[in-house]
Amino acid sequence: MGDPSQARAKASLFVCGDIVNRSRQDGLVCTDELARIIAGADYSACNFEAAIGGHGSAQPKVGPHLQQSAATIDGLKSQGFDLLLLANNHIMDYGPPALAATIERATAAGLDTLGAGLDASQAYRPLIKQINGLKLALLNAGEAQFGVIDHFRRPTTAGYAWINHPTIDATIRRMKDTCDFVVVFVHAGLENYPIPQKEWRARYRQLCDLGADAVVASHPHAPQGYERHGESLIFYSLGNFFFDRARGSGKEDRSYAVRLELERGRPPTFQPVFHVTLDGRVGLAADDRKIDLDALCDKLGEGYDQAHDRMSLEAYQLYRQRLSAALAPESPIRKVKRALRRLLGSAPKKPDREGQKTLMQLHLLRNEAYCLAARHALEIQARESTDKQA
Repeated sequence: MGDPSQARAKASLFVCGDIVNRSRQDGLVCTDELARIIAGADYSACNFEAAIGGHGSAQPKVGPHLQQSAATIDGLKSQGFDLLLLANNHIMDYGPPALAATIERATAAGLDTLGAGLDASQAYRPLIKQINGLKLALLNAGEAQFGVIDHFRRPTTAGYAWINHPTIDATIRRMKDTCDFVVVFVHAGLENYPIPQKEWRARYRQLCDLGADAVVASHPHAPQGYERHGESLIFYSLGNFFFDRARGSGKEDRSYAVRLELERGRPPTFQPVFHVTLDGRVGLAADDRKIDLDALCDKLGEGYDQAHDRMSLEAYQLYRQRLSAALAPESPIRKVKRALRRLLGSAPKKPDREGQKTLMQLHLLRNEAYCLAARHALEIQARESTDKQA
């Protein structure tokens, strides 16, 4: 007869969304009340959206360069966190030295890291945790953006894991055979929309079919709904946890975290933890500030296809504008003016214009969420054009 305590083995896992802390030098991003909930789980994880400052240099890329206070790592540890998820599009903004310093400081503080590393082996390596008699396999990967380790050979192999790399699928299958639960954390999707793209929805379901018991996503910076696929749970976006922008922005970032309940022999369950940013820290949301999670889940059902079409067409307009600008040749008059300024020694020190255009083209063609939106929008437009001609 087996050990009865092992049969009832269970563990709780707290997971929240994106964290970037530039202003709180004490590193304490949440209230004591919320910290007690985080520390009360058996294991707690967050998406650490940028490397710590003071290391490396800004890398050539499109978009903002983010870094955060090194004290954030110690603050997160003291407030109950155990794991920093590093597979995201800002973790390599300041290059390998900043990533290395982040991992080193996290390790010194007693925090685990996952999803990024100084080589592909480290970035794609799953994290195995034994908690209360349960063996958990945790994986972290993101969509292809700046810093990803995918199929392209780069001067450095430091970076984060790609969610569509075949290594991910093979790892999930392997971990399912040896672990009680497999949880996959993903960083992907269009930003600032309340629904996921169809392709990510299909990919997350595929991850569940491969053996993931839960898929927990971030990156859209806005909360999205959840659903069950078979016995697995999929959370499409937890939104921001603590993401300080310019001081005085006053953005509340109403969203939710989840406390997953894992028990051997049973499908995972969860409890939402609604939170809001007030007075510079994340705290539990009062009833009048809680997001309507049921309404977000409803958006995944009736009316989803129509909303997805509108989202794709809207995102494509921005994509097309940026791509057109990146492909447009510089006018002859502008070239002459720039040459004269250089000749006279009055040309400002600006990044190479053609180099910036190349980076923008690369960004738009590599960014999976934008490419998916563009393809879907063009499919809609082509279908409508065909229907008109019929």
